[in-house]
Amino acid sequence: MMQKKRARLLTIVMAVALGVLLITTQFNQQVHYVNPGTLNHHFFWRRGWYYDGTDWAYVRGGRKVTGNQKINGVQYHFRADGRQILPYRVSRQYELTSSQGSNQRATPKYIILHDVGSRATGQQAASFMQRTANSNQAYTNFIVGNGGTVYLMKQPGTVSWGAGTTANQNAPVQIELGQTSSAVTFRRDYQAYVALARDMAGKYNIPLTLDQGSAGTKGIKSHRWVSQHIWGDHQDPYEYLERFGVTKQELVDDLAG
Repeated sequence: MMQKKRARLLTIVMAVALGVLLITTQFNQQVHYVNPGTLNHHFFWRRGWYYDGTDWAYVRGGRKVTGNQKINGVQYHFRADGRQILPYRVSRQYELTSSQGSNQRATPKYIILHDVGSRATGQQAASFMQRTANSNQAYTNFIVGNGGTVYLMKQPGTVSWGAGTTANQNAPVQIELGQTSSAVTFRRDYQAYVALARDMAGKYNIPLTLDQGSAGTKGIKSHRWVSQHIWGDHQDPYEYLERFGVTKQELVDDLAG
């Protein structure tokens, strides 16, 4: 009888400990993925970013912030209802389905920057990626191109298949840059590329540093850095950027803001 009581007590203690751990994990989570309609609420229990699959809001003190706010080193703009005003335009035309790619949550350690590696616009690359994500086992969360359009391929925060298993599991966001021969189009693409990287780094509390440190160092990383420090042989996006006169140092400065 005594042994049964001890066993029940141990079970209760373990359940309480697990509950505390789950609550702590929830409250420490920086990005909260919620159902559509949740952002209409007026009070929230947890601080941080909320994302309903379409819109973003930031909660502080139980309320959505409004107006201009600096968060994790990035300046953000919010409407009166608390929804973020994105500094780029998003197209979901080629978004992958839930059966394409991975729905696993990534550890927020890196934002990885790529270019598409061929003379393909952002739209062309997005269309191809949508058709071949599973068969080629290759896709990223976003592709930027066609004059600054951001093509959402897979929900940010999820693992994408763009830089090898280790990097993929530690990158909540990977971004491809489409190619163009137009200097005007490139400049619009580049501005959106940088704005998207800064926006996502701020949301996932990732430093706005480029290619710094070893594999254990959080930050924004090029695919070249991943090849040098983790795995692979890719060198993007620097060769493409340099065609239009953008040096690595300029990218460093632009990401830092």
